[in-house]
Amino acid sequence: MFVSIMGQRRSYPRLQEPAPPVETMDEIFAASLRTPDHMHLRPWRFLVIAGDDRHHLGELFVKDALQKDPLVLPEIRDTIRAKAMRAPLIVVGVLSYKTHEKVPFIEQAIATGGVLNNIGMGVYAHGFGSVWRTGPFASSAIIGQGLGVAEDEEIIGYLYIGTPSNANRPQRTVNPNQFFSTWPPRIEN
Repeated sequence: MFVSIMGQRRSYPRLQEPAPPVETMDEIFAASLRTPDHMHLRPWRFLVIAGDDRHHLGELFVKDALQKDPLVLPEIRDTIRAKAMRAPLIVVGVLSYKTHEKVPFIEQAIATGGVLNNIGMGVYAHGFGSVWRTGPFASSAIIGQGLGVAEDEEIIGYLYIGTPSNANRPQRTVNPNQFFSTWPPRIEN
């Protein structure tokens, strides 16, 4: 049942080969687009990066680091470059905002994030793992330009996908009562 899959899902920062098969990812991509999307604007697009193409992404990461600090040591460059190799498959979520009087920016950003989240849930349901990363690589103009992200678009996250190398690590428990409450508040006598 889907709810039990939701309750077990977790982020896996350490991923390895294999990635889900192409056919599985195609199925996940199609299903993920069923996220709520007010006015059917489809304010998103996604870049799928796999295989040797990840090396090109790593070079963009290094180019960004060098622009910020031209004296980055070679061993640090190698560490930065390796971040693109953390998983066999990367899906980059790109928000392509559409001006609309009824659908503000935040709603379109949430919808785009919803698709990326659905991809992560679909991957987990098929027995694989993922981790969603943002940070400076998501807001870098150099990386965005290198990926073909237009000036009026934004990277909302990198979803790293593969087989968890640490699948047996303990799962954190979350108490829903810390986050959900009934309104109006009940006044006790």
